[in-house]
Amino acid sequence: MKPRERLLRALSHDEPDRVPVDIGSSVTSIHIDTYVRLKKYLGINKTKPRILHNMQQVVVVDEPVLRRFSVDTRHISVSSARGWQKLEDGRYVDEWGIKWTKPEGSHYYDMCEHPLAQATLEDLDRYRWPDPYNPRRVEGLREKAEDLYNNTDYTIVLSGFGECLFGFPAYLRGYAQFYMDLISNKRFVNAFLDMLLDYELRLMQNTLKEVGKYVHVVRVSDDFGTEKGSIISPSLYREIIKPRQKKLYQFIKENSGAKILLHSCGSIYDFIPDLIQIGVDAINPVQVSAKNMDTRKLKKEFGDRITFWGGGCDTQRILPFGTVREVKEEVKRRIKDLAPGGGFVFTPVHNIQYDVSPEKICALYDMAIEFGRYPIDKNTK
Repeated sequence: MKPRERLLRALSHDEPDRVPVDIGSSVTSIHIDTYVRLKKYLGINKTKPRILHNMQQVVVVDEPVLRRFSVDTRHISVSSARGWQKLEDGRYVDEWGIKWTKPEGSHYYDMCEHPLAQATLEDLDRYRWPDPYNPRRVEGLREKAEDLYNNTDYTIVLSGFGECLFGFPAYLRGYAQFYMDLISNKRFVNAFLDMLLDYELRLMQNTLKEVGKYVHVVRVSDDFGTEKGSIISPSLYREIIKPRQKKLYQFIKENSGAKILLHSCGSIYDFIPDLIQIGVDAINPVQVSAKNMDTRKLKKEFGDRITFWGGGCDTQRILPFGTVREVKEEVKRRIKDLAPGGGFVFTPVHNIQYDVSPEKICALYDMAIEFGRYPIDKNTK
């Protein structure tokens, strides 16, 4: 079976020939330090790694690596209109005015200044919103999408829209301030989120005009969960965030034939019925270590209505600290839970971090191919 057919059948809750596999198109990429070691281990050292996401320091996965692991997806992304600019004090600033720093000894960048931290309602009109129609955002995107669509058999996943309507407002405002706003400053929040939704709709319009007829999946993001529960109450989510998500997701479906893949970390169990209701077709990363995110439970309750794009291996404990054998057993366990009946795309829970060995990465994906053949043997230990 061809990769595109395989993955689209899984999204339709049919069993293909094997579980489809993804790397790098669903917030499940590889940290650059680990990727350099992996390429050396595989004997693939021809090209310099390209950073996909500055904050997380993950890479664009090269074609030889994608082929080595039989990956069924190919990823395209909207670009920023302007990359990070280095300031005199050594920090960086992005096109939104968010400032970033990399603490000594850290493997990642942290936000250190939020441009709307002190903003009032009147300040929102004075804030210089980036231009969603800047041609740099979609430069070369149509050509790449058209080539993948016509000349390969892969599923095309479009991303680059950030944490649209819950995560990104906290980037601009600061987490603590935005969360307080949701309770005590709703007039500000509603105006703020309406402006952000307008930006997202225009960005999506600009992008889908170029590639909407080629892409199969559009990935959006908004983290609602912690390990112990949700960040926001379901009632507050339904009042403020859900209606705006619904507008954005409806727009995507009206302007493309794409499925919607939502990345949302942590314990999001309480939101899954709402996500299904507003048109989400698949969720990622399926954080199996979080409260109420047991894979058997999730499959039993929601497996016929939403696809689990992730959850293939715990990346907090098993992948970095387990043995190769434990990684293989974890993969088998998650496939047995999530794969029957389709509705499952294999990828580990989140980005593969800087401390994972190449041997375990190979074991992870090789076991997914070996054990992920349908029909799934539920009795194998």
